[in-house]
Amino acid sequence: MRLSQMQIGQSAVIKKVRADEPIKGRLFAMGIAKGNRITLLDHTLKKETFEVEVEGTRVALRKEEADAIEVEANDEKD
Repeated sequence: MRLSQMQIGQSAVIKKVRADEPIKGRLFAMGIAKGNRITLLDHTLKKETFEVEVEGTRVALRKEEADAIEVEANDEKD
């Protein structure tokens, strides 16, 4: 599942970041990396901007960035 598909309040583990540099490096610098837990705090009505919490830090992401982050929610199985 993509981060952009999560529900508000849902937490998941980051499985893969499918972004090109320099965006991938920027996301990694903010703690958005494989294995880290991420929680979707809020998004705009049209899901163009997402507010997440990762490693105790709140981060705002654009839709393109949220679409590039693959996550696995607690209820998902491989």
